[in-house]
Amino acid sequence: MASFCYRIRSTQKNKLVKIQILFTVGRGNQFYVDSQYMVLTDAWDNKRQTVKSRFTFTDDFTEQQGRELTKNLSELRSHILGEIAKDPEHAMTKTRLEKIIYSFHHPRSLTSGRRVRTRESLGDYIARFTREMEEGTRLNIHKLRYGPSTIKNYKGFVVQFDEYCKAKRKQFDFADIDLKFYDDFVAWFTAKNYSVNTIGRHVKELKIIMRAAREEGLHDNGAIESRKFRVLTADVENIYLTESEIRAIAALDLSKNRHRDVARDIFLVGCYTAQRFSDYSTINEGNIRTLENGQQVIDLKQQKTGNHVVIPVRPELQAILEKYDNRLPRTYEQKVNHLIKEIAREAGITEKVEVSYIENGEKKSRLVEKCDLVKTHTARRSGATNMYLAGIPTIAIMKVTGHKTEREFMKYIKITEEQTALELMSHPYFSGASNTTR
Repeated sequence: MASFCYRIRSTQKNKLVKIQILFTVGRGNQFYVDSQYMVLTDAWDNKRQTVKSRFTFTDDFTEQQGRELTKNLSELRSHILGEIAKDPEHAMTKTRLEKIIYSFHHPRSLTSGRRVRTRESLGDYIARFTREMEEGTRLNIHKLRYGPSTIKNYKGFVVQFDEYCKAKRKQFDFADIDLKFYDDFVAWFTAKNYSVNTIGRHVKELKIIMRAAREEGLHDNGAIESRKFRVLTADVENIYLTESEIRAIAALDLSKNRHRDVARDIFLVGCYTAQRFSDYSTINEGNIRTLENGQQVIDLKQQKTGNHVVIPVRPELQAILEKYDNRLPRTYEQKVNHLIKEIAREAGITEKVEVSYIENGEKKSRLVEKCDLVKTHTARRSGATNMYLAGIPTIAIMKVTGHKTEREFMKYIKITEEQTALELMSHPYFSGASNTTR
């Protein structure tokens, strides 16, 4: 008699893996199919086919995720049994089971026969899309879990989209997302005085969600592919800190305030490694190794892209790592963003910088002190820019930062016209040395 059970096949500790369905058709005739749900190996009980009753939940696998998983697996089991009951004479094969599971995860209205499951609305899909990002069952294009900052952005989009629907007194569905919607959506954000880049980010998130839903067979609306349905962007004053400014921050005595001391040190690690906050703030002894020549390096896989990078440890970075026994204290990006501005001010980084911005459709500018523009990502940009100014070959820096193309890298670093002129002055064409060879 045919039967099935849920199984995980990994023996690794504390690893997020897919739950599979082991289907038995008869003696010696078994096959596995992915359920599309994931669980932490330490949390799963193969015998009971569910989450362990005495598992101690963590941030990696929360109690809420455990409850959701139990509910989802129960619903999937009912769906499979229901589909089998509809056609008991039809032999179960791996292909048939995969189609049944697909129909569960991608429900739609059936035009023939009775209505089995109602197709998801856009609002429901947005909620599920975001939930699956958070749970780790929906991965990014690099087949990695989405980072906390990306999840935070999408959750923010959910809030804004709900507010927009309430303001318009309408529940927008897939078919409603057209150029008229786009113009009104952008105008609504503009009226709330949101920045161009924030509006653009929400449009981009909506387009990604719409594409994903279309790929899953929930609609065939292609309006988002129109050139007019574009992601708005505006240049942002992304400053970098010079080596002398970084030394000024490093020289501050912050020993009487541990929060500021930790924020400063972690920010400096970003300056010395040119990594994203999600990578440089979590460096520990597992990332540090010594090469055959005795040089210490930091070896890590970037969370956002999955790129493998190896970064030489300079003396200043070595001192910070030793200060914390090669395990940086845990902190939060929001806290570092707040404190590093105060720290930069204390270090005297207060020169005036002109900042351009768009307000109510008009381009404006104002002068702000440089310290007020410093944030966690300034560390990565500073590290990359200072490496370039030090004469390190671009291709070598890209191996550290993870940039794929030189064009992308050159757009990222901050080189002023004055710095370019100074660099050109050393060239024989401008120094006059080229005339002596003629």
